[in-house]
Amino acid sequence: MTESRHIDVLSTIWHTDRRERTSLGSLVEAAKDRNDSAARARIVDEIHAWVAGGGLVVESDAIVVGIPSSPDRPNRLVSAVAGAVAKATGSASVDAIVRHRVTIRLRDLDPTERPAMVRAADYEVVEDVEGRHVVLVDDVVLSGTTLDHVADLLLAAGAASVRPVAIAQSRRG
Repeated sequence: MTESRHIDVLSTIWHTDRRERTSLGSLVEAAKDRNDSAARARIVDEIHAWVAGGGLVVESDAIVVGIPSSPDRPNRLVSAVAGAVAKATGSASVDAIVRHRVTIRLRDLDPTERPAMVRAADYEVVEDVEGRHVVLVDDVVLSGTTLDHVADLLLAAGAASVRPVAIAQSRRG
């Protein structure tokens, strides 16, 4: 893996001064862990407003790619957010990545064990990204391990650039 990249992040999961979720952190937990469609819709609205308000500027010919969740834990949040980013930037949302294997959640691992677990997930680039600028979307960034790994795969497949974006940053990591 390459060294960690800059990741554009909307906000944080936890308040910095106490062990309490931010309002966005509560929405992410509800959308991701409880598949709450209302929470997902509110996050999509916040992401769209952030991007449309200039919080994320991308190349005019960029494509937006969401990182798929584990096959045993369907997560509609990333694809919904990727769609919102695409809509707000006038880009196309493309399902360019497939994840073939189930793994445990990275949040349950020591940071030193995360790279091996990400490789074990067996991500694969399945669409032509040659020469394309890619906005790579994930829900929560702990340490950037997954975003870095998938960005490396996209670059190896010929992407012109990869810009990692996450809904929220966790303080764990």
